[in-house]
Amino acid sequence: MKDIKKVVTVGCSGCGALAALTIKKLCSSIDVTIIRESEEKGLLTRCATPYICCGNVMVDASYKDDEMFIQKGIKLVNVKAVGIDRKTKVVTTADGKTYSYDKLILATGAKPRMPSVQGIKLPGVFTLRTSGDAVNILNWINSKRVKNVVLLGAGAIGIEEAYLLSRQGINVTVIEMLGQIMSNVLDSDMSNEVQTYMKEKKIQLKLNQKVISINGNDKVQGVTLSSGEKINTDMVIISTGAPCNIKLAEKTGLKKGKFGLEVNEYLQTSDPDVFAGGDLIEYQNHVTGKPMLGQLRPNAVIAGRVIAKNILNFKVQYLPLINSFCTKFFNKFIAGAGITEQDAKKEAIEIIAAKQKSTNMHSMMRERKEYIVKLIFNKQNQHLIGGQIVSDSECPIRYIDVIAMAIRCGLNILDLTTLRCAGQPELSSDPGKEPIALAAESAFEEFYNK
Repeated sequence: MKDIKKVVTVGCSGCGALAALTIKKLCSSIDVTIIRESEEKGLLTRCATPYICCGNVMVDASYKDDEMFIQKGIKLVNVKAVGIDRKTKVVTTADGKTYSYDKLILATGAKPRMPSVQGIKLPGVFTLRTSGDAVNILNWINSKRVKNVVLLGAGAIGIEEAYLLSRQGINVTVIEMLGQIMSNVLDSDMSNEVQTYMKEKKIQLKLNQKVISINGNDKVQGVTLSSGEKINTDMVIISTGAPCNIKLAEKTGLKKGKFGLEVNEYLQTSDPDVFAGGDLIEYQNHVTGKPMLGQLRPNAVIAGRVIAKNILNFKVQYLPLINSFCTKFFNKFIAGAGITEQDAKKEAIEIIAAKQKSTNMHSMMRERKEYIVKLIFNKQNQHLIGGQIVSDSECPIRYIDVIAMAIRCGLNILDLTTLRCAGQPELSSDPGKEPIALAAESAFEEFYNK
């Protein structure tokens, strides 16, 4: 640590910003510089972008101000990094200036995936990644008096956008190339619960479909699907994934994996003086051990803190990915962690899956609302490897953190049959109907009755 005088971070996302702030908190004498894109400011909570584009929150309210960096003595450079010389340990920016480092942090994130279809560059076609994207969408909606929107992609972000746009009185059509929504985090039996509700809310779902062209002259007027169906629309919003923004890392010769930049358990790249985290990297799946992406803000925030500590030689391991998530659609709340039943089958993992319904309050309470918990166990060792929740109330959705911790700690079927949760008539289900324990009981019966 005595030899470390200068740290440069490229990127000011959850990973890059948290790494810089943590370094200064633990060792204020280190010179820390953040290099970021020219339009960046503060620290954006990226999950706010769907709310910004629908006018629910203001951009400024979604940022943590630059003052947080200034107070810590962190230098801010709003010019794009275009080159890294690892031999001389220098980062070059687009204006020709150079910044030397002892340790470098790459947190360049990801960029929206753009489908290769005719009309993709027409005015009225948008991606949603930055606050600028969100403001552009909001301005288009307001200036064009948008009545109809087509959303490409039915992942968590696409579902959130559908909900928020529909709430504004806009007609929403969601196009998904797979046979269900949120297929990477929900099994079909759980996604069906959400899909039924989406249809009740007048969302048009087009599953097993692709957009083969975006139609219009001087702006978007419609889309054509692989089925031949044509849909009129005032705008198209694309949420079909985000490949790692790896160009700068590749240019400097750092080792790339199947999905993103390779790192070790300390988040060091193939160059031990260069660390990386957040949406840029691939990392080990907790269940399968195989590389995967973990493009969720909690993963990025923890990565930033881990990188900071390891630059200061604390040797903290970054744990494998479980990818806990939660989202909502009107009054339907959705969460998942670990792997799905269908993913387990792809990996040839023999499983026991169990579902349990319960209510968010004791059964005597009139205001009680239903929720469903699904647990997935590895049949060979009985360890919990996945869990999903679909709820009619927001309170139970936090149980996904209990499920994620159980996966992380290697808890098995019997362990979870003894789960004891705090209980109160207005705040929890009946102790005798606690769904995680009861789902584990069902799995226990299936396992031991065979």
